[in-house]
Amino acid sequence: MTILKKIRNNIKQKLLAGVLLFLPFGVALLVIRWLFGWLKNILQPIIKGFLTGIDKIAFFNVVPDTYINIAVVIASVFILVFSFYLIGSLGQFLIGRRLIAIGETVLMQIPLISTIYSATKQVIQSFSQDKAAFKSVVVVQFPRPGFFAYGFLTGYIHDSQGKKYCKVFIPTTPNPTTGFYEIIPAEEVREIAITIEEAFKTIISGGMVSSDFF
Repeated sequence: MTILKKIRNNIKQKLLAGVLLFLPFGVALLVIRWLFGWLKNILQPIIKGFLTGIDKIAFFNVVPDTYINIAVVIASVFILVFSFYLIGSLGQFLIGRRLIAIGETVLMQIPLISTIYSATKQVIQSFSQDKAAFKSVVVVQFPRPGFFAYGFLTGYIHDSQGKKYCKVFIPTTPNPTTGFYEIIPAEEVREIAITIEEAFKTIISGGMVSSDFF
C-alpha cells in the first residue's frame, strides 16, 4: 500500500468516525433550531403588537425594531428551555411516560432517525445503570486465543482452591448494551489505562475512534 493510499484511507476513516459521533448531536441541534425558528415566527407578531402599544403611553418613545427582535429571541429561548424542563418533568409520571412512548413509536418509524435514537438511548441507559459497576477497562483474548477484545471488569471471584478469577463483561459492536459475561483467570486479564468513556467510543465506532496503543 502506497503512502498516498494510506493517507487517503486514514482521512476517510477519520471523517466517517467524526460523522458517526456528531450525527446524534447534529440531529438534536437541527430539531432545536427548527423549534426555535417556529417559536420566533409565532411570538414575533404578538410581542411586536404588545411593545408597539406601549409607545402610545406618553412617557414612552417609539419602540425600535431591534428591541422587538431581542425580546422575541429572549422569549423564544425561555419558552424552549421551559418546554424541555416540562417534558422532562412529565416523564417522571405515568401520563408523561405514555406520551413519550407514543413519541418514541413515531420516531422508530423513521429509518435514519430510528437508528440514531435507538442507539443513543441504549448507550445513555447503559451509562446510567451500569457505569458504576464497571471497575476498569481490560483486554482479554476473545473469542479465541490470539484475538483480543475490550472488556469491563465487574468484580472478582475465587474457586474452591482459592484461585482468583475476573468477572468480565465483553460488549458487542456497535451496540455495547449487549455482550458476553466471562469468568477468566486473573493472570489472563490485562488492565489498560484508558477510561470507560474512551472504551465506549472505540466500541461504538467499531474501532475507528481509538488510541494508537493499548
